[in-house]
Amino acid sequence: MPIDQEESGDSAVQAVGALCLACIQEVSVDGGGVSLMTVQGYAGTPVSVNELTYDFGIDIGAAGASFPKVQRFYVSVDSGSDEFTHRSLPGAYVLRSWVNDMRPPKIKLLTKRVAAGRPTIVAHVVDKGAGVDPLSLVIAYRGALVGAAVYDPVSGTAIFPLPSQAPRIKLGGNRTVLSASDYQEAKNVNSVGNDIQPNTAFRPVRILGVSGPTLTWVTPAENACVGKTAGLLVAAGSTKRITSVRFFVDGKQIDIDRKGGSDLFAGSWKTQRSPAERHTLRAVATDAAGRTIASIRRVRVCR
Repeated sequence: MPIDQEESGDSAVQAVGALCLACIQEVSVDGGGVSLMTVQGYAGTPVSVNELTYDFGIDIGAAGASFPKVQRFYVSVDSGSDEFTHRSLPGAYVLRSWVNDMRPPKIKLLTKRVAAGRPTIVAHVVDKGAGVDPLSLVIAYRGALVGAAVYDPVSGTAIFPLPSQAPRIKLGGNRTVLSASDYQEAKNVNSVGNDIQPNTAFRPVRILGVSGPTLTWVTPAENACVGKTAGLLVAAGSTKRITSVRFFVDGKQIDIDRKGGSDLFAGSWKTQRSPAERHTLRAVATDAAGRTIASIRRVRVCR
């Protein structure tokens, strides 16, 4: 697959949905074909080549070229296989590319108030250039590092369920640092300048641990435009078990989740009978002690 390089600098591509991006290579006409002997060095392999990253040496499905000359590049893509069953994973994929991305991802903590213990932390992480590297998403607190279990590149939602081996979130303020890198950081073989990790963001935050129930909207975003069916997701926790989360639209209950998973509770809103205007979503969480907490989210129905 050819990609034209129009300016010099760092260049890279990433295959979303393809497990292995083989290499970036120069055009080398040899008997009318492209020579496979011109792979663009270490950065041209599909792994993280930056020793300062958490996923150093791991296949991340991104390949790059450091300070390439202006030319046409060819990209070899392999859909890969399941790492457990080794079954081939063919199908459609999205190929994205970027040049000279020098801006790190943007991080916003969503769950600023959580139940004391080992709750689920949720953050919003986005990057308009190379894209967020999911394996770089880490929270640091009380001497521990915890990686994200799930990252959704469409919504930018990063989810960190704290495992039983991790320290507890104590009552009161908990100093925490969230960090995130993009795929360009994984291709930074050499960094020039005062910042050795120019494509990594470190966001100090304060997480408040409380003894009662907590509730945070995850999706949809505030003032978001929703279509025919809107997925609703909240993070709810308490020092007692959460027994249910009810979802309301303009005061009318539309769904309820009595099970949840990892402090996440979901609902669905079919908007066909709702006018195309602003609406108020309300979620109400109840714990085993009978305590409740509510949170609202304003959205628009768009058609």
